[in-house]
Amino acid sequence: MERFREPVTLTGRWVRLVPLEPEHAPALRVAARDPEVRRYLIHSPGETLADMEALISFRLQHQKDGSELPFAVLLRAGNQPIGMTAYLRIDQHNESVEVGGTWLDSAFWGTPVNTECKYLLFRHAFEAEKVHRVSLQTDLRNERSQRAIARLGTVREAVMRDDRLLADGTYRSSVFYSVLVSEWPRVKEGLEGMLAPEWSARMPDEPGARAGSGDSQRDR
Repeated sequence: MERFREPVTLTGRWVRLVPLEPEHAPALRVAARDPEVRRYLIHSPGETLADMEALISFRLQHQKDGSELPFAVLLRAGNQPIGMTAYLRIDQHNESVEVGGTWLDSAFWGTPVNTECKYLLFRHAFEAEKVHRVSLQTDLRNERSQRAIARLGTVREAVMRDDRLLADGTYRSSVFYSVLVSEWPRVKEGLEGMLAPEWSARMPDEPGARAGSGDSQRDR
């Protein structure tokens, strides 16, 4: 049986990861309104509804060919879309997958949202899909994202210099991280400890109002 072929819903205490759909575009366009959300992304949600629709179409086309499995991140309080994430580079033969394409409304930086998203994705990959390796990557310039990935318990592996040509004609260097199945029990325990405290999950009162900056994620 091939891994990551069937869309699934992953539910946590505060967020629900649901199969990405075109109908999510208007709410996700609002969630991506802060330019800082888009700053380091290779595949950006852009600045318009048409841009968001194009990104969703791009992700769904890759889902169709079996190389990706994308999700909308919904805040369970209000069932509101607040970001995107995905399984990328699905490698059936080598039993590996990348977690990426992640961005969140900046109002939820510094909250448990990113940690819970990664916990749900890691758990499903290791325990349901039985992969051997989960990888992540981010822009070398994005120190905020590097800190967020490192605190998950991942292992930093390498920097690939100028490995991606960006739309503006410049090159990006990427930092790679991973978790192996043998490391998952340790990482799982750490993530569950981080997610244990209570948090009052709610939509922000003001558009773009940030809750903090310690748990942001903008990878790939």
